Amino acid sequence: MRFDGVDELLPRVDPSSPGCVTIIAGGGAAEVRTATGVADASTEDPLRSNSLMYVGSLAKQFVAACVALLWRDGMLDLHGPIAAYVPGLPPWGERVHLQHLIHHTAGLPHVYRPSGGIDPSGVPGWGNEELMEEIRTIPDSGEEAGTRHLYTGDGYLLLAEAIAQAAGAPLADVARERLFEPLAMNDSFFRDAETELPARAARGHFRATDGRLHVEPARFHAVGSGGLWTTADDLAGWSANLMDDRLTGGWLAQTMTTPGRLADGRPIHYAWGVSVRTHRGQPIVSHGGSFPGWESKLVVFPEQRATFICLANSQELDVSSLTFNLADHILADSLDPNAPHADQTLHGG
Repeated sequence: MRFDGVDELLPRVDPSSPGCVTIIAGGGAAEVRTATGVADASTEDPLRSNSLMYVGSLAKQFVAACVALLWRDGMLDLHGPIAAYVPGLPPWGERVHLQHLIHHTAGLPHVYRPSGGIDPSGVPGWGNEELMEEIRTIPDSGEEAGTRHLYTGDGYLLLAEAIAQAAGAPLADVARERLFEPLAMNDSFFRDAETELPARAARGHFRATDGRLHVEPARFHAVGSGGLWTTADDLAGWSANLMDDRLTGGWLAQTMTTPGRLADGRPIHYAWGVSVRTHRGQPIVSHGGSFPGWESKLVVFPEQRATFICLANSQELDVSSLTFNLADHILADSLDPNAPHADQTLHGG
């Protein structure tokens, strides 16, 4: 791994502006750890490498892991309809199985909330109850589940409800007991109520409909498609488990990195809350996250035992490009510059 010149690739952020936390780890141990910018523009407290960050859709892999463990223990039927766990769904609830939701092959529409731009007051204080009301109004298109891959956050919100019903405990408790505590991810939690955030929690910064940058008030507390607060160090520990799997001796890591398939057998890049494809000729396991005021990216190169994490508390930074640029530089001896970029190895969409 080549670390000389890394500083030149990191973003130049005004000390009074929101920024990002970056960790580059090899074998679970941090090799590079940086933090730039402020955690909260209203207080000008600096962003630190151990700041708690909201990571948007990076949460999905933890939801998928909970589903996998409950399925292994006979508490969830992966091939059963979601309607068996979530009451009051339209007829599509009988056709859509949990495995379809895992791989985004359920045929549910992609809905971005809130739509039409963000008011300066920030994202509303929605929880699962409010979003489930909307999901129960999704009309039945008659589309057969499993015929195409279409990324949608609502599928993972439904999975969070299924986890809670099967386990008799909310997702936040299941993830804490089965994932975070065993892996010593002591700073990670699903926030499913509008509670006060810990002192080390950063704030997101979003550009509102008035064109100005505002501090996101963090009232949103739905979990499943997102909802996870964590640190870059905790995510580095999680990525190490994707390679070594101290939880199940290999079963969970293998399950989570097995790509889904459509009903006709065609493979897709999306596995269990993660994308499995290649970058410059090498296998990667990755996912990103985006939410008003936040951007995140996690990329694991299993064969090089290298992890790249970038967490930003604004949407002004292109964290995906930053992460892959760092990987191209640090892993230059292992990567083929003429092989396709990860953006070109998505399939099954």
